[in-house]
Amino acid sequence: MQTEKDLFVIYGRQPVIEALKSSIKINELWLAKDLNGKVIRQINRLAENKNVVVHSVNKNEIQKITGAVVHQGIAALSQPLDIGSEKDLGDFFRVSKKFFVVVMDQIQDPHNLGAILRTADICGVDAVILPEKGSAQLTSTVAKTSTGALFHLKIFLVKHLEKCFEIFDENHISSFALLPGAQRSMYELRLTESLAIVIGSEGQGVRKNIAQLCSDKITIPQFGNIDSLNASVAGAVVMYEVVRQRKFAG
Repeated sequence: MQTEKDLFVIYGRQPVIEALKSSIKINELWLAKDLNGKVIRQINRLAENKNVVVHSVNKNEIQKITGAVVHQGIAALSQPLDIGSEKDLGDFFRVSKKFFVVVMDQIQDPHNLGAILRTADICGVDAVILPEKGSAQLTSTVAKTSTGALFHLKIFLVKHLEKCFEIFDENHISSFALLPGAQRSMYELRLTESLAIVIGSEGQGVRKNIAQLCSDKITIPQFGNIDSLNASVAGAVVMYEVVRQRKFAG
């Protein structure tokens, strides 16, 4: 029997909107009684289209559901996220197309994780891969920070990140570890074919054993005094270089 603990709590207006737009099943939705306006009308319309029960309650009732967060007067309960496993990767990559993949090697800050997911969705990333151990969990905080991008992305949670690189090789997907100080700048590479960008953790960066499995190591040129960029900012810079080369380069 499924309990409330098995369900996923969503809070914040934009994350709830994106969840309602996505294929994820929403069980219930709570709105603060005093809310009104265009966004609230949109939420009610989307909920009606998905046959979601909407409860009009006091804000303190919503706080009981979400905990001590800024919920913006809205919360929802959904079915668990549809997360792929290591076993699903091979089948996913057998489709004939140019893949754009982001691998996060033990990103531990949920805000960084959410920010990277947000950029990944905007940039049209096909898949995001996370290791089960050492990474931030896919929580309500990540959903909020990603502004709901979490619900639109194909995400894989794998036991052995090393195994992914064998699958990349089998499917002709080049992998690039993003490392400060690497010899090759991202601007020196052709990023128009199937590829995976590997982003490391906030402190350690891409682990040595993972970097060694990559096709190449790349860096973002730096001209100031600070050693490196925040993981989510660095990821965004590289993802947009992929977009530029694929969509806008002559």
